[in-house]
Amino acid sequence: MSQLYRAAAPDGLIQHPLDSMTLVFQRSSGITHVIADPVPAIFEVMAEEALTADDIAQRLSASYDLENSGDAADIVFARLVELCSLGLVERV
Repeated sequence: MSQLYRAAAPDGLIQHPLDSMTLVFQRSSGITHVIADPVPAIFEVMAEEALTADDIAQRLSASYDLENSGDAADIVFARLVELCSLGLVERV
């Protein structure tokens, strides 16, 4: 999981928290996505940096009580793949 990922530029997304979900309007496509945890937290730790799934999992572990196992990195990786298919994250 050494592939680097970068979130879409913050000025290209409008995020609006809505209860347990977050609405993300993607300006480039005109599509509004409905996302749930842990995606908003992933966006937050990525900021504008290119990171691996392992890097993101480690940063999330610093803020959230995550178990010390490979599961967190696997979950992050799965979300990154999904976000890439939506155009919200890109491989670099």
